[in-house]
Amino acid sequence: MSEGLRVVIADDHTVVRQGIRGVLEGVDGLEVVGEAGDGLEALDLVRELTPDIVVLDVNMPGLTGLEVAGQLRDEGAGARVLILSMHDDPEYVLQAVRAGADGYVLKDVAPAELRDAVVAIHEGREYFASQVTQQLSVGLRREIEEEQHRTRLDSLTKREREVLLLVANGLTNREIGDKLDISPRTVETHRERVMGKLRIRTVAGLTRFVVEHRLDESDA
Repeated sequence: MSEGLRVVIADDHTVVRQGIRGVLEGVDGLEVVGEAGDGLEALDLVRELTPDIVVLDVNMPGLTGLEVAGQLRDEGAGARVLILSMHDDPEYVLQAVRAGADGYVLKDVAPAELRDAVVAIHEGREYFASQVTQQLSVGLRREIEEEQHRTRLDSLTKREREVLLLVANGLTNREIGDKLDISPRTVETHRERVMGKLRIRTVAGLTRFVVEHRLDESDA
């Protein structure tokens, strides 16, 4: 480790900050140059002290750690960001990546791994704990699936959307035809096209799609 690695720690719990400081000061050449108890203070400290690395908790008053990371990214700050959090939810991890974080580890991480994470991102590498990497994969798959569903929904015509919503509401082909002033056979044709475009094979599946995506008349 080269000399002069300067770190700012931000967490709204004093005891946690002290624990992180104690762990990181075991790295040769590392100096904790500042501590912040909320997001706004963290942002001001990074601007003032220009550290090499800032360790951010996710949940803090004022600004969250993710908001601080995003602000530092937008400002072009030179500090690299390590998120230290109790959350392994895929959405938190994805938000951290979008905010420009260079690493993400959980608060129950072993001291040695926390030190490894700081050294890794200081050397220009990313560091995501193994549990977090798995959650990131889950989150990305979910995001891709959601985008695919949205793309398929966008491929539906206005009439097909109307039929989709009415089918999901439990109306029969004849009832839908009467409501839309078209024949039951035409309703059936629209329904088959909707199923094909959405890659759904059953009426129950169409209903589930509408419920999961919270579609209503405004989407028709």
